[in-house]
Amino acid sequence: MAEIRVFVFFSGGASGFRYLADDDPLYGEAYEVVGGFTDSPDAPGVDVLRERGVPAETNDLEAFYAERGAPTTDLDVREEFDAETRELVEPYEPDVVVLSGYMRILTAPVVSAFPIVNVHPADLRVEDDGERVYTGFDAVRDAVLAGEEETRSSVHLVTEDVDDGSLLVVSRPFPVERGMVETLRKRDGEALDGYLDAHQEWMKWDGDGPALAKVLELVADGRVDLETGEVDGEDAPFVMSR
Repeated sequence: MAEIRVFVFFSGGASGFRYLADDDPLYGEAYEVVGGFTDSPDAPGVDVLRERGVPAETNDLEAFYAERGAPTTDLDVREEFDAETRELVEPYEPDVVVLSGYMRILTAPVVSAFPIVNVHPADLRVEDDGERVYTGFDAVRDAVLAGEEETRSSVHLVTEDVDDGSLLVVSRPFPVERGMVETLRKRDGEALDGYLDAHQEWMKWDGDGPALAKVLELVADGRVDLETGEVDGEDAPFVMSR
């Protein structure tokens, strides 16, 4: 098993990195997190990384856009921002970049420069007419309210299309309390929101982190091709049972 160099992107608390550093026995053996980047200098994850001896680079996206008088949805400006980001990351020479709650769309300057994996709080194997059903920021809510009996986290390669790259790992299932959901849906929307938030938090710690750890283990073992997205020579993800 080769030790690979990992670089993490985050916008908030970097919970995925916290799981890797604090709970994964292969941390420091199969892989090393050599640095991190955030678009938000005040993100709690900055201290999380630095307290564990990992340098964290910052570039304030909101300020970057404000200086140019542009809305943060302007992807032409995002390419300029991502070009600066790439220059911050390149000296670390990562083998793979991990998105640990990075809440910004990435564009070509970064996507084309490094192999990147993201963990998404939904089972991206679920499709309708060949299109992934549960993409975007509200994936947990969408899946639960659509009647799914369980949810899963998915790790996928990152492309310029959101939540669209090859699937590498799917986490264990997280059962949905369907009776509770249907009752709260009819009678207490606030409590339903609380349940959905709690379910996603459960997935974040017990699904996202282990799935990220598994994909890094597979990469270090040479079982994942980060160019083709194949796992063990197959165009299908590794599915975790626990």
